[in-house]
Amino acid sequence: MAKVNIKIAELRKQKQIGQQELAEVLGVTYQSVSKWETGTTMPDITLLPAISEYFKVSVDELLGLKPLCEQQYMQRNTDDRTSWNESTDKLFQNRKNFWNEDYLKFLVENVWHITSPISVIDFWCGDGYLGKKLLEVLPKGSSYTGIDNTYFIKKATETFMDTDISTEFIESDLYNINIDKKFDLAICQACLRHLNRPMEVLANMAEVVRIGGMVVCVEVNREFENVGTYIDGINYDDLCTNFDYHPLWKTELENEGRDYAIGMRLPFYMEQLGLQDINVRMNDKVMFTSAQNSDYQKDLQEFMQINGWDKIRGIIENESLIEFFMNRGIARVDAEKFVMMQAKIAHHLTQTEIKKSILKVQGLMITYGIK
Repeated sequence: MAKVNIKIAELRKQKQIGQQELAEVLGVTYQSVSKWETGTTMPDITLLPAISEYFKVSVDELLGLKPLCEQQYMQRNTDDRTSWNESTDKLFQNRKNFWNEDYLKFLVENVWHITSPISVIDFWCGDGYLGKKLLEVLPKGSSYTGIDNTYFIKKATETFMDTDISTEFIESDLYNINIDKKFDLAICQACLRHLNRPMEVLANMAEVVRIGGMVVCVEVNREFENVGTYIDGINYDDLCTNFDYHPLWKTELENEGRDYAIGMRLPFYMEQLGLQDINVRMNDKVMFTSAQNSDYQKDLQEFMQINGWDKIRGIIENESLIEFFMNRGIARVDAEKFVMMQAKIAHHLTQTEIKKSILKVQGLMITYGIK
């Protein structure tokens, strides 16, 4: 049963009235209103229609079972790169599971047919992990330029420190890039999905490559991602259907511009920018953490940390998450189902006496086109 989280205090503040004024309207004492707002007591059921009518909300909205229609949207601003600075451990652990190195080599040699040294520019280069892997399979003499904030540029510089690769790093956001040089290849990975204006950044990628140069975007489609996890001992149908993300994705797309289906839309966006010879590949990496592997405990711990299943959330954390989902138009009962499922998975994985194999398909789409 969904928890009641009555919204009287929030609605009263929106209407800019005091507890005494509301109490007089309803014919109760201000102490009663105070107790409702702190959760000490609940209004009599016969008062709920009157309270709802006064605030012009439904009873479900009043009781916190549905999001308030007039509630201010909570911006995430995931394209503010500084917000990523403290998430590097989880970020880097996840991205190293993106590639089979032989497939990256296959793309360079057999798909893109790169046989001579080229210049590469990497948008949101992070710690330079992908850049280093790419330069290792490109013809010797190729050069690398990474774009990111100060924090990540420092990380990327350390990644390339012991190599003889020619590197340059540019501190810049992705919307306001001022680069005179033209490159042979512009690439980004798991970047556009987090941006509020991904089309602008894609246009900037196309702008910095020479005529005949290539734009490569490695991005996920959230639909693929959400059905790509299998955990031994957890019902797969529950993993796939426990929670419907579509209201959240739709709300974020409408309010911020972040596109959950960017991986699917990229070929069409590249067409709009006038790129030629556009094609799409699927990354063949599948992460399988077997209970029989010698690195099982390490792989399991990393998998749990990446997905937030390494600990059981407390009441305050869960309530904050529920409020976040409700802010995006999701009913409380559905948000609570998600929280309960996350707790179930975390509990299942942290029971160390039974080993569980895990499979994760990232479903990364590699879209590329020629300028």
